[in-house]
Amino acid sequence: MTPTFNAGLVEFSVTDPVEGDAMRAIVVYPTKVLAGAARKGSYEIEAGEGAPLASGRFPLVLVSHGIGGSQLGHHDMLTDLARHGFVAAALMHPRDNFLDTSGFGTDLQYKGRPLHMRALLDAVLAGPTFGPIVDKERIGIMGFSAGGYTALVLIGGQPDMSKFADYCREQPDDRMMCGTGGPRNLRPDLGFTHDPRIKAAVLMAPALGFVFDRASLANVRVPVRIYRPTHDEVLRHPYNAARIRDMLPTPPEYVEVEGAGHYVFLAPCSEALRRIAPGICEDPNGIDRKALHARFGSEMSAFFNRTLQGR
Repeated sequence: MTPTFNAGLVEFSVTDPVEGDAMRAIVVYPTKVLAGAARKGSYEIEAGEGAPLASGRFPLVLVSHGIGGSQLGHHDMLTDLARHGFVAAALMHPRDNFLDTSGFGTDLQYKGRPLHMRALLDAVLAGPTFGPIVDKERIGIMGFSAGGYTALVLIGGQPDMSKFADYCREQPDDRMMCGTGGPRNLRPDLGFTHDPRIKAAVLMAPALGFVFDRASLANVRVPVRIYRPTHDEVLRHPYNAARIRDMLPTPPEYVEVEGAGHYVFLAPCSEALRRIAPGICEDPNGIDRKALHARFGSEMSAFFNRTLQGR
């Protein structure tokens, strides 16, 4: 697909349906104006802040970040979607972001994340700016790591958190998943949230694959594309991306990114971010993150264009 637009950007806030605080959010959208770039903290985003909307109706793609991330961590994917004619929206998950990870390992993450994304979708569709231009029948989602888990729940996955114990008996040295002693319930009143408005999903190095099985994924009926980096230093293979692939009722599109590590799906780092967080900025030898992202942008835009067409 050849880009036909430039990208505009607006920031706003959404009320957290779990705890009531404001969640930081961003929408990147198609514009015909050559809009320049916006600097946000350690990120330089190739989008014009407040640029005028292009005319027309556009599909919407939601984006959910991973543990300790932010609404800006995949900014180049957002701008690429906008240039290909999509509205793209992301937020910073409360208690599971680079400023605050106090929800890690609790139901504030496992059950809260899908609720956050549903609130973002509601806000975009109900808002006076983007509601009129979004095609409500053409909505997709992208998720990275814990965001991939989030997307999978929203499209019908029903996690079984009791499977944590089985996994940790088998992989006791997986400190990332098993170091907290298993999932903790702080909000037993919360349930797992699905959203039938979402019609397609891209999962990038999805986490927590081991809490799903064939029965718990039986209601996933939308097209799915999964990316697995073959040198993932965070998530164990074959318990995550490959397990999800094998358990889905309809085989997904499945792409192995040869030689890549877990964080390859984050936007290429600025020098400022590289100094602050080198661990998420370094890739294995031979991996060109910028070139891979150009490929990802084209592939993901084509996937959503194909799977959301006419739905």
